[in-house]
Amino acid sequence: MSHPLPPLNPLRAFEALARLGSIAAAAAELHVTPGAISHQVKVLEVSLGIELFNRDGRQLRLTPAGSSYAREVRQGLRLIAESTLKLGMPAEEGRLRVYCPPTLAACWLARELGDFRRSFPEIQLDICAKNLDSGGVADARYDLAIVYGAGEWAHRQVRLLTQIQIYPVCHPRFFPTANSPRTPDELHGRWLLHEDSGGNWKRWLAAVDASIADVERGTYLGNAHLAIEAASAGGGVAIGDDVVCASYYRQGRLVRLFDTTVPGPGAYYLVCDHQHAREPRVMAFSNWLLERMRQAWQTPAS
Repeated sequence: MSHPLPPLNPLRAFEALARLGSIAAAAAELHVTPGAISHQVKVLEVSLGIELFNRDGRQLRLTPAGSSYAREVRQGLRLIAESTLKLGMPAEEGRLRVYCPPTLAACWLARELGDFRRSFPEIQLDICAKNLDSGGVADARYDLAIVYGAGEWAHRQVRLLTQIQIYPVCHPRFFPTANSPRTPDELHGRWLLHEDSGGNWKRWLAAVDASIADVERGTYLGNAHLAIEAASAGGGVAIGDDVVCASYYRQGRLVRLFDTTVPGPGAYYLVCDHQHAREPRVMAFSNWLLERMRQAWQTPAS
């Protein structure tokens, strides 16, 4: 080769950190210590002769060069992984039954399936939009499941799909410009759209140290998809995240109301039986899903 490759282990550490945005999360995914992630990224920066991250105390932010390099490295690692999977393995074909939370299925996955069909025309997808609890993870009949939760399901292979950060969203014209709230304390409970019993709103308000006296006056929809749809139609302010709301941002139907984000109570995971994990159709969908999710995560939220 005319050009030497940079060290590969540092590349993996850099890609994981750039994607997940957290040294601890990158370390957990690669099964190493946080210190090892920091060391490997520094090794890569020295090797390349450029800074990939801006460091401000414990905060890490990709530099413009780092952001561009992360996209290229991610694509390269994905191509290597896909090529490796194809070596000596049977064709990627057959029926694949996938469970997916209804909100993620309606707001995001359904919009992406055309790309999967073009990439894997011989795989027949059977998508079941359903939230799985611990019992469902153990007993439901599926080849692969996307599950929102803590990631602790015995006797299953569990792979982190993406963590989420939650924050308020609303239609761009829900508030007249002059009357748009400047701080969370200026919100009124009657504006709030709840996807559940109010837990996500209370989580976000507590994290920003805001108190709304009439927080219970909001509208309770019982489903995140309904709350997001209502917000996009100008019906109030909902709690959203970068993945579920990505298409709404692109269409100009939603905007973020404040800059502060709060970790969601769970994360999205890919879950399957260990005996199915290495099947070509399962691996093809898993790797495709991870790449599409990473692209969605990069969508600007404002």
